[in-house]
Amino acid sequence: MMKVLCGALFPIVFWAAAVCADTTLVDQQLAFKMYLPNNWVCFAESDSQRFFEDTSYTFPGLLSLTRHVIDSTLYSTPDQWTQAHFLGYKLSVEYSVDPAGVVLYSNADTSVKQGSLQAAEAYSVFFSSDTGVGSWSEYVRYTACGRYGYELYAISDTADMTSHIGYYAALLQGVVIDPADRVVSPIAFRRNAFRAQRILSSAMYDPLGRETRGRSLSRSRAAGVYLRRSGAVGLLVR
Repeated sequence: MMKVLCGALFPIVFWAAAVCADTTLVDQQLAFKMYLPNNWVCFAESDSQRFFEDTSYTFPGLLSLTRHVIDSTLYSTPDQWTQAHFLGYKLSVEYSVDPAGVVLYSNADTSVKQGSLQAAEAYSVFFSSDTGVGSWSEYVRYTACGRYGYELYAISDTADMTSHIGYYAALLQGVVIDPADRVVSPIAFRRNAFRAQRILSSAMYDPLGRETRGRSLSRSRAAGVYLRRSGAVGLLVR
C-alpha cells in the first residue's frame, strides 16, 4: 500500500516543487545541485553535510544530504555501497529499541534512480518510550557515484510526514549528483557560500544517532524529531 502510494504521488509533487522553485542551489564542494522552492534555504553543517529547511515553516520537516567517501577495499562498485548502506539502515531501524523503529516501505530494485544513478529508498516510523515525545518518521535514500556515497533523508513528526511525504521525497529525488570526482578548495567553496548559516550552542542527534549540530531550532519546528545523545526526553515537545 505504501509503495503504491509513494509511486503515485512523488512524480506529481516533484513537478509542482520544481515549477515554483526560485533557486537552483549548486554545491561545488559536494558536487550536487538541487531545486529550492520559495522560502527554502540550505545550511552548511560540515564539509560533508548539508541541511535544507523551509524558513516559513509551512513544511516543518528537516532535509539533509551527506556525502561519504567510499572505502574501495570494502566496495568494488558504487552500487555495492548503495545496497550495503541501505540494508544496514533497514537493520538499524528494525532492531532499534528506544526509539523503536518500523520500516513501513522500502525499495531497492532497479526502478529506483537518483537521476541516472542506482538508488534505494525507505520510509520508517519511530516511537519513543516517552509518551510526551510521540512518534516521528523518516524518508531516506542512498545512492553512490564514483568515489562517493550519498545519504539523503527527510525527517519530521509523523503527522507532518504523512501529509507531506510526497513533497519532501520529491525534493530529495530531484537532487542531481555530478559524476565528476572533483575536489573544490575551501576558498572556492567560500566564494559559493549559501544564503544563510546558523550555529547551535549544543549538539543534537536524529533517531539513528546522526549528529545534527550546527543549525537553529524554531518554535515552529516539528515536535519529537531531534534527540540529545542521552535520549529523547523533553526536547521539542509541545
